[in-house]
Amino acid sequence: MTAAMSRKLIATVLTGAMVAGGTTAAVIVEWLHRPVTALAVHQAAPSPSSSPTDTPFPSASPAPLDTPLWAPGELLPRTLQASLDLRSPFAGVPLRFQAPTLGIDVPVLGVGLITGNAVDAPKGPADSPLWDEGFWYRGSAEPGQPGVFALAGHVDRVGGAAAAFAGLHRIQVGDVVTVIDQRTGVAWRYRITDTQSFDMNHLGGADVLDRIYGADVAQGKPPSVPADMVARISILTCAGTWTGSQYDHRFVAFGDLVGPAT
Repeated sequence: MTAAMSRKLIATVLTGAMVAGGTTAAVIVEWLHRPVTALAVHQAAPSPSSSPTDTPFPSASPAPLDTPLWAPGELLPRTLQASLDLRSPFAGVPLRFQAPTLGIDVPVLGVGLITGNAVDAPKGPADSPLWDEGFWYRGSAEPGQPGVFALAGHVDRVGGAAAAFAGLHRIQVGDVVTVIDQRTGVAWRYRITDTQSFDMNHLGGADVLDRIYGADVAQGKPPSVPADMVARISILTCAGTWTGSQYDHRFVAFGDLVGPAT
């Protein structure tokens, strides 16, 4: 798939068609409900808020933080789910996302592709726990890895009650958010650098897509180490006005890796 073709598909996805090609897809989730980052880790004791779940998650192999693990262009390893198939069903991953200034503390699901090459955005009835979880796209960087760790979540649930990321729009530059690896207790901290609200009609530009999702995803490739070696996060949810089928804006908070908390 050519970069131009892939970008065109992603632009289509961002307007609600949810189309992707090849073995990866645009990092985005569907918002059709009605309104009313080898992993370098540092061993640490789990924090109370990151206690392991009952799910048998794969283990991680700790490595010193100063080990030269990365080279630009190398593919990033996948360690968070046993299945690396983007078409496998969504499943819990050993991560927890916290934004203390917003009161957000939620478990994370790893999502892939569903029928029609759409990126999964799990939904359910109003009382389903799915509305209160974050969605990490398995084709993006894992926490702590160079590249973009792309995370999304619903702003509201069926009926209009607040969902996981309802308060995301209140995040401020300088706020620190955390992605906890529950296998090791490592808390990867990212500092928010800026926030933007994007009109759905202006989300097809290459610069915007590359920043939100990473250049590899926009080109239809598996994630690799970026030239600048920087680990980033993008956190996305819906915003704006309900049009009858979706919201007309996407709010994104961007941040850079500060490092692991021990």
